[in-house]
Amino acid sequence: MKIFALVSYPFLPAKTGGEISTFQLLQHLGKEHQVKVFTVDPYTPINTNEFSFEILFGMRFKPWRYLNIFLPFLLTKQIKQHNSDIIFLDQPFMGWMIPVLKIFTRKKVFVRCHNIEYLRFKSMGKSWWSFMYMYEKMVHQLADLVIFLSEVDQKHAQYEFNLNPDKTALIPTGINYQETPEPIKNAQENVKKELGIGSNQQIVLYFGTMNYQPNYEGALYVLDEIYPRLLSQLNDNFFILICGKGLPEEIANRIIDKKQFKYLGFVENLDEYIDAADVLLNPIMSGGGVKTKALESLGRGKIVVSTYNGALGIDQSVCEQHLKVASNHQWEEFTQLIIQALKQSYSPMTKQFFETYSWTSIVRKLSRRLSQFQ
Repeated sequence: MKIFALVSYPFLPAKTGGEISTFQLLQHLGKEHQVKVFTVDPYTPINTNEFSFEILFGMRFKPWRYLNIFLPFLLTKQIKQHNSDIIFLDQPFMGWMIPVLKIFTRKKVFVRCHNIEYLRFKSMGKSWWSFMYMYEKMVHQLADLVIFLSEVDQKHAQYEFNLNPDKTALIPTGINYQETPEPIKNAQENVKKELGIGSNQQIVLYFGTMNYQPNYEGALYVLDEIYPRLLSQLNDNFFILICGKGLPEEIANRIIDKKQFKYLGFVENLDEYIDAADVLLNPIMSGGGVKTKALESLGRGKIVVSTYNGALGIDQSVCEQHLKVASNHQWEEFTQLIIQALKQSYSPMTKQFFETYSWTSIVRKLSRRLSQFQ
């Protein structure tokens, strides 16, 4: 198929979970189909030589791009030049253009929803979430197909937006592995040596883009709720690491004088830190969508302890003992699950997990669904 994709936000170079998810989907789609991507100017110069898709930077990173009445006509020209079979909108924010694109191109349009946006904004305390609800409902109903990353979001949208289930599909975000990779050699020894962590101390890791509200709220839960409990129950037999750029200065400053606790900021070799960790944390309470950091960690065979909200959208049945879920705000339960996890030995992730979450399987499933439009 020839797929024309519109990504309305600067996702390159991909750093956050959502940006990585979008890039990897396009990269894997491009290996199977002819994909052209129309998107926003990147943050920094990008080498596109290794992309499996054609890319056109056709929008400035300005707020008015969402209301540019001339954009549908520019897109129509590009779609016809590409001789596209189908149009793909990543996220619903440009969905107001769907009727115009359908009229001028006579092509089907599918929308990929990273999460239910109005719920995300509502959980973050945004006063205009009800406007987003009405807009999102309109876009979902205009699309020929809406794909969701989790069954929870899919079912919610079918009910709240009055969607025909046949117009929706569950296409989760994925990981690049098709089986558990070999752990990086001596990862834990190297990290402990680099950071001065004792040989008897087990590493507890939390990572993410820390200037994103749900993630820095998670860092506060680690600092105020989890760390004191671990300290009282494990003494000096653990060490907490937080990785990710942008942690607010007031939170970072509170960590400085804590023993057995370090904030490292952005790290280049994140996989080494994941492999070095004994347990990974996902203490997320707000926001939405599947937490890609949890999937990446699970794919490397690690144990993840999560809140209920943090695990929403992850199929727990394919994770077995690798995913442990505590009730929301029950930090004593969360802490006990960490202690249990620290006693578990390493084991590879299940075959069923990769059948569900490897990009190869995901793109195969999506391609079958899109072929119905031809």
